Order: sequence, then structure tokens, then C-alpha cells
Amino acid sequence: MQQAKQVGSTNSADSTLVKLLSTEAALTWISPVENAVFNITQDAALPTIAFEFKSETRGECKWSWVIEWEAKASGLKERERKGSTLRTFKETGSFSTLNKRWEANFDEKVLGGKLTVTVIVGQQTLVRTVVIKGLNPTKESVATYVATLDDMTGFEKLLEQETRCKHFINVDSDPIVAFDQGYGITQTTNPAPSYEQVWNWKANILAGSSIYKEKVRAAKKYLSQAGRTYTDDQLKHEVFSRWNGGSYHEWDSTSNAWIKKNNIMCDSETGNIGWLMTDEKNKDKTESELHKRDKDTYKKGKKGQSADHAWVYTGVCYADHVLGQ
Repeated sequence: MQQAKQVGSTNSADSTLVKLLSTEAALTWISPVENAVFNITQDAALPTIAFEFKSETRGECKWSWVIEWEAKASGLKERERKGSTLRTFKETGSFSTLNKRWEANFDEKVLGGKLTVTVIVGQQTLVRTVVIKGLNPTKESVATYVATLDDMTGFEKLLEQETRCKHFINVDSDPIVAFDQGYGITQTTNPAPSYEQVWNWKANILAGSSIYKEKVRAAKKYLSQAGRTYTDDQLKHEVFSRWNGGSYHEWDSTSNAWIKKNNIMCDSETGNIGWLMTDEKNKDKTESELHKRDKDTYKKGKKGQSADHAWVYTGVCYADHVLGQ
């Protein structure tokens, strides 16, 4: 804000000078307050955030905004995030108007994080920063939304398995982030989700639904090769296995039917960890023996895998876990 200017004037007393102060029209914020926190609604709608200022100066108002968020791993546990930033999301925008009020709108996207808004009028500048957080949807609203999508039978089971239908960690109201950069309610990793898909649980599900439908197509193609037939239950296992990684079935020429891969033993105390029993380190060992040997290395993720701890992430075990096998 520019400094006040002094002007001279006289009063009725002899030999005196009175100094009067005259300021240029002040530029000040009306709303919102600095560092105010706003929440994306449970229905995935951007909250109303009105940036408004007052000034007697007339003319064009040059607005600009920056919203950004640094993603750190959280897992599903309600605890403070630690560790380095895995990815930084950022979007910007600018426009000019005669209006002294702007309701935050990121080209119709639902985004969260730190929002900084700058407005310039003449030679004066205002800057204000607020924070946008998120609220978890109810399981009922998630189910209702999934029901509006075509060919998504069974998808709700995956959402329950991945994140218990949560999109945000309640302790900080930021999106769930896995160590492998799986984001939000579907834990989407590949293709990497957009900024909105990370913060908008509906956009996250929609992105996940495209992946799910591709897994269904791939599973049907695989199971129907060479004119082979399959059951609805086999299709479900094949789809869920591919969602996590890899096929579930192999063709058994003796019974002339699809069977579960027989070279994998699953750790029943986990969701998607098992052992290739063709590995020399695992041969002739029981599940209990292998679990005792490797359980302390699971928390290290892939870094915990080694020749002496020869366990793997496998879609076969994931499908069995989700479907209660």
C-alpha cells in the first residue's frame, strides 16, 4: 500500500500551520480471512470461496490464482504424514475484470491444497492465501454413484478392499496416498491421476472405472481364448486378480478347464502377498514358516524383497482375499 501524502493548510490562529493527511484510495480485503480453511463437500463439490476487496480506485482488476498440493504418503492409518514429497500438484489461472469479487473456480475442477489469490489494481497489489481440504463421502453415496456407471458389477468390493470407501485421511483431510503413489478411493496409480482425480472422489472413481472395464475386457478375452468357457465366478476372480496385477487362472489340459495357478501360496494374514513355490527358497515350506520368515520385511514394500525373503505381490492372493477365499 502506498504511503500517505502530506498537504499543508492554515487555521484561524496567526503564524501556525496544520498538516493534513490525504491517502490514495486504500485497497483492502473484505473476505476471506487469511489462512481460512474450506472443505470440499461430501458430494465432491467445491466450497464457495468469495474473494472480495474494497477500493475507491476505478479501473481494471487483474486477478491471478495458484493452487498447489504436495503429496506425502499416508497409507490408511489415521496418523501424521511423514517422509518426503512424492509428487507436487499445481494449477494456475489469471483473468481481468472490473469486478471486485471473485468466487474461486478452477475451470470447473474440484481441487484442494493451498490456494493463493493475487489482485492488482493500478499500482496496488493484494495477496491472500486459504486452504482447501476434503470431506469423505458416505459409503451409501459411493454405492449410489457407482450404480450410475455401466458394467461395474463387483467394483464396490474393490473400493471396500482398497480404502474402505474412504478418499481422505480424517486426521488432515487430505487424499489418501500409498507409498507406491496410489491415490484416493480407488488407489489409482497407472495411468497417473490428474490433480482433480486426486481430490475429487467422483473423478477418482470414474478414472478407476475405465481401468476396471479394461481389466474386464482383458479377462474375458483371456478366458475365452481358443473357444474355452468360464463361469461368472472365474471371471470375477480373473478381473480382481488383474486389478492388482497378473492373471489368476491357468488352463489345465487334464480336466479341460481353467484352474487357479498352482505355483503360488498366499499369506492369508495379508491382502496381496504370497510366495512362488517354484523358488528354491520357498520350496517345501509351510505358510506359517514363510510368514514367520518374511513378515517383518513386508512394511518395507518392494525394498523388503530379497533372495532370502522371496515373497511377491500377487493378484491371485488379492483376488482370494477380496472374494473371501
